Amino acid sequence: MNNLGQNIKNKRLQLNLTQEELANKLGYKSRSSINKIELGINDISQRQISAFAKALNTTPAYLLGLEQENAETFVIISIKGKQKEYQTTEEQARIIESMIKEFKMEHKP
Repeated sequence: MNNLGQNIKNKRLQLNLTQEELANKLGYKSRSSINKIELGINDISQRQISAFAKALNTTPAYLLGLEQENAETFVIISIKGKQKEYQTTEEQARIIESMIKEFKMEHKP
């Protein structure tokens, strides 16, 4: 199994997706296409790598093995004393933090 295929499989399993569910998200007709990609039998284009990354909530660089993904990045939101924890990528956490800062600037008390 190549790194790309293994990384796709690892991420899919981390998200508790079946090959069939991933195939449906990406517009493939059957799970066998996903299986062949994960096994390294079928190659995919750069455009397809980007689509896989989006469907798997990660980056093309992670799928290609060019960067590590920190699986322990969490965003904790507390509203009226109730906390909810969300697992995110580092990029998503930075975007959320940026949005909160912008919101606070626009809505100063």
